[in-house]
Amino acid sequence: MMVNFDSDVYHCRMTDQDDVAHRHGGLAQKWTGRGKVQAAMYGDELNLRVDALTTQTRRFKALIGDFFRLEFKRVRPKYGPYEVVIEIQRTEHSPVHDVDNVAKAVLDALTGVVFHDDSQVEKLLVTKTVGERARISVTARPMARQEVGEFA
Repeated sequence: MMVNFDSDVYHCRMTDQDDVAHRHGGLAQKWTGRGKVQAAMYGDELNLRVDALTTQTRRFKALIGDFFRLEFKRVRPKYGPYEVVIEIQRTEHSPVHDVDNVAKAVLDALTGVVFHDDSQVEKLLVTKTVGERARISVTARPMARQEVGEFA
């Protein structure tokens, strides 16, 4: 694994480029992207993995924005409530980041790409784990409309 330190961004080059890396309901997803950012769609659900870990919104937004503008043009921002799940993986040697700062950087980067405004996110789950590489995995999907009195 190649590790680079670029000011406030800790990242490593992806080595697993398999097309069946993520399964959803038994169906394989094909990942798009060969750099630090990769994405896959399953219906309206966007799965994103970024082999970079930073709390700097400006850098993260540029990385994500460039990817969606140049490589993954299938996503257009939508209205309505969203659910976002963020998993922050870090190695034992990577810098420690606060989950709230990473989540804010991710949501800011997805604004204008997946949803029009991050205020559309009504459900947010963020976890931090120790893994083999520094990576942020994101799942963003529209929430199902619920009737009054219905519980999830």
